[in-house]
This record gives sequence, structure tokens and C-alpha cells, in this order.
Amino acid sequence: MNLHDLLADKLPAGELSRISSLSQAQEIEKGGGTRRFFRVCRDNDVPAIVCLYDDSKAENFLYAGIANFMRKIGVPAPEIFFHDAQRRVLVMEDFGEVDLWTLRAENSPATNTAYRSALAEIAKLHRDGLKNLGATEIMRDGFNADYYKWERDYFLVNAAKKAHKICISGAANADLANELAALATMLLAQPPQLVHRDFQSQNILWHDNRARFIDFQGMRVGTGWYDVASLLFDPYVGISDNERSALLAFYCDEMEIPPQTRNNAEKIFYCAAAQRLMQAIGAYFFLSAECNKPRFRKFALPALENLKIAASRSGRLPFLNMLATELASRERRRLALGL
Repeated sequence: MNLHDLLADKLPAGELSRISSLSQAQEIEKGGGTRRFFRVCRDNDVPAIVCLYDDSKAENFLYAGIANFMRKIGVPAPEIFFHDAQRRVLVMEDFGEVDLWTLRAENSPATNTAYRSALAEIAKLHRDGLKNLGATEIMRDGFNADYYKWERDYFLVNAAKKAHKICISGAANADLANELAALATMLLAQPPQLVHRDFQSQNILWHDNRARFIDFQGMRVGTGWYDVASLLFDPYVGISDNERSALLAFYCDEMEIPPQTRNNAEKIFYCAAAQRLMQAIGAYFFLSAECNKPRFRKFALPALENLKIAASRSGRLPFLNMLATELASRERRRLALGL
């Protein structure tokens, strides 16, 4: 089925008539999921995005409702022009093609401002989201013990066991398991907040001098430090230690974290970064090996290097640090051999 027929099949007649030039629709190649995105023009050449999704993930059905909720509390999400859950199609505002990754790649002078804008906007969600959520449907299971276990198992299975054939057994396995379980317990003890869950450079667009958010359908209750860590330890881009520290301080200011508790907040940040990076690393290996998307493998090494930093600075993850160091060494050797 060609692109014209595909969209014509998914969109009802009334909405289809509002697309000014369907033959000029362009598919956006981005991300590791199963959703498909098309850039179109709607009603007097207003740029729009058509998203076609499937039922492989329950969160795919939540995007429109969460977007409407975010806009209601002043967090920058796209306006939803049309949504039909039965047809599994939505049409939404187009924020353009410039994301934080693009700004960094082009060494744009707007990069620093854009990162601060992103942190200021996500702080609104962390401060005000949960108390205003109401009946908005999100992933209700949240960041619970089972979810954190799934993330670390995703990492251990795909990165250590499958990709690099590392067998962790006996006392070493017990030590690592206890350490990672304690990490989850510590994160679960933090005050509950709404979390974007995939808050990285390619999901934050820069439009009209304001950071705008997409791909938030996995929103759930957890700790906002997970989002901050996702952005400041993003394997897709390089962030210096000095820049990371300055941006972390900026977020703490936005959240009005008292100076006397900043050191503890920083430790929690590094712990959240370690947890987030395990999920990301597991995804890079899984997508490249199991989903025929080899382009994601190149992000494994920078993510492992970030994991080493986060684990060492957390002050409580020595066994994870050792594993990350070994995995990074093996991944570096693989690259040196051109494999």
C-alpha cells in the first residue's frame, strides 16, 4: 500500500479532507518503536503530524489524553487536532524538526538556553503534575519495584548475558542483585512525581524559543530525578561535567531545593542516572540484536561510559560500576576490531 492509500485508509473522510496535499506527505524516520509518523499540512497550510500506532503497547493509546493534560497545566505538548483510538490514528501539532540533539550537533548558540528551557518546563510537571492529574489516564503501574527490576534485568540480559556472554554467578551475582535492589528501594522512597520517562534530546523540540515535549505516552508516577538524569546523561549527545553540574544546579533552583540538601539531591540524581542508563543500554542492545536496528548499537559505549560515571559518583553502586567498566572495555575492543 502506498503512502497516499495508507493515510487515506486510516483517516476518516472529514479529517482526510482537511489534509491539503496528501501526496506530499513525508514519513519521519525516527525512534525505535513501531509507531509511524508523517509530516503533512492541514487547514490553510498549518503543519501537522499524523501518527499511526498499533496495540503492541498500551501506552500508545494514552498519548492524546496526556497531551491535553500537559497543555492544561502549562507544560508544552502538541495540540491534538484529531484522535481515533479505534482507527489508531492521531493528528497533532507539528513543532518542526529541530530538537536538542540537532542544536548540539550544529553547535547552535541556542543550545544552552534550550536545555534550561527544557528543565524549567519539566520542573512544572514534577511540581504540579500529580496534584492536577485528575482522571487523565497514564501508565498506572508506575515506577514500582517490579518495573525497576524489569529495567535492570533488561540491561543484564541484553548487554551482559546475550551481547557479551558474561555469566555472573555465585557471590558476585548476589552482591550485584542486592545492590540493584537497594537502588530501587532508595528511588522508590523519593516523593512521588509525574515522570515523562523518555526525557532525552530527541524527544525535546526547540520551537519558537521554547522547549516542547513529545513521546510522553509512557508517563507514570516515579521520581523526577529519572527525567533529569535522562537528559543530563543522554547517550545521544555529549555533555561535559561542568555543563552537567550547571544544568543540575539550574533544575534544583527551579524545584526550590534548599542549599543544605543539594549534596543529597546530587547523590539521588546519580542513582537515578544509573537506573535510567541500565534501561537505555538494554534497549540499545535489544533493538540492534532483536529488532534489526543496528544503528542503536553505536550508542551502547557512550551509555556505558555514562553508567560508569553515575555508578561511581552515586557512592553506593561499586558492583554495577565494575560491570559497566568491563562491558565498556569489551564494547571498545569490539569496535576496535571493526565488528
